Amino acid sequence: MMTSSRKASKERTRGRLVQGTLKVLYKDGPAALTTGRIAESAGVAQPTFYVHFSDMSDVLQQAANLVSEKLLGRLRELRRDVTADPSADNMREILSATVAAMLVEPKNAELFLRHRRDVGTPLGRSWRTLLDRAREELIEDLRELGVADDVPNLEVHAELIVGMVLGVVEGVLDKRIKDKDLAVDLLALSVRASRAASAARSAAAAE
Repeated sequence: MMTSSRKASKERTRGRLVQGTLKVLYKDGPAALTTGRIAESAGVAQPTFYVHFSDMSDVLQQAANLVSEKLLGRLRELRRDVTADPSADNMREILSATVAAMLVEPKNAELFLRHRRDVGTPLGRSWRTLLDRAREELIEDLRELGVADDVPNLEVHAELIVGMVLGVVEGVLDKRIKDKDLAVDLLALSVRASRAASAARSAAAAE
């Protein structure tokens, strides 16, 4: 019983340190990260940091993984809906829900968008992996929906969808996009137009 209690306590402290890392990132960015700042934000003594993490890269990796798994979990819930009903109306709702899923925690979304290309850091590497996984799962869904029948290059099609979704999210966060629903409507139209253009090009090439 004591061992189990100690393990649970250790996991709670570890979780607080990860959350403390995210709090410092939200407030002041990566340059402000020190083990002392993280420990202070987590409400523990500074030496406690090294009981749970070997170095700063270790805790950053865990923080990025936490954000990634939350987002992927939400997106995977949406996958079941789109494969069940690939209608145009439902596709619009799926795109809307995808944008909304990324905006549930705006600070996490801002961190992700800011550092997703910085592969020289644990944050960037983890989030590049997240994007790669999300893109692969999207390609799998498009293939299951039969999109491969009229879109010869699913990778390009998926890249366009991912890029447009991230663009809408970034525009909303930066307040350049005031009407999110209108942006999603245009996103859905763009996705359908992209598919139709790819199908027409494929048909013309086959003639």
